[in-house]
Amino acid sequence: MRKIDIEVYDDFVSPTYLNEIQKATDPEGTPWFFQGSQSLSRYDDSNIEDFGFSIGLLPPWKPNEFENSRLADLIRPLIYQVTDVAKSTRILRCRLDLTVLHRPPYIHPPHIDIADPHTACIIYVNDTDGDTVIYDHKQEWAQSYPENLPIKKRIAPKAGRMVLFDGSYVHTGHSPSEHQTRILINTVLA
Repeated sequence: MRKIDIEVYDDFVSPTYLNEIQKATDPEGTPWFFQGSQSLSRYDDSNIEDFGFSIGLLPPWKPNEFENSRLADLIRPLIYQVTDVAKSTRILRCRLDLTVLHRPPYIHPPHIDIADPHTACIIYVNDTDGDTVIYDHKQEWAQSYPENLPIKKRIAPKAGRMVLFDGSYVHTGHSPSEHQTRILINTVLA
């Protein structure tokens, strides 16, 4: 695995491939699974708005083993392409995430994806709002994280854009406030 700080790749996903992923993840025809906490490892009553929906493609207890599903089969080649760019040998987790319209704008709790050292990857599926925020603060995984951290980088969602970053950066995302959905592919690599 090569050392990565923060890298943004526009148009990482080819237009035809992206269109197929968008059709396959359209909430009107695809069942999504409710997730009581989108950012944290466990549900927290004090963060009742931190909900979303997800579809597992590669569970964290089976590194490198994608689920046997139509969506996993569609997205697997894209994740292999990501591993080539990151020079990664292990895919530790891969899932689709969906958050929905929220007014006023809602920012999810700061977090780190997993306890082990890793590179985090986000690929935006749709054009929407709800920036990803990467804070200028690194730490190990914990149950909670400091608030009011300085921002290192904000990344606006754009269909086909990929973001790779050092997974020890505390980060978060916003729910969309101008669009119905924000859909992304969230992958953890080592």
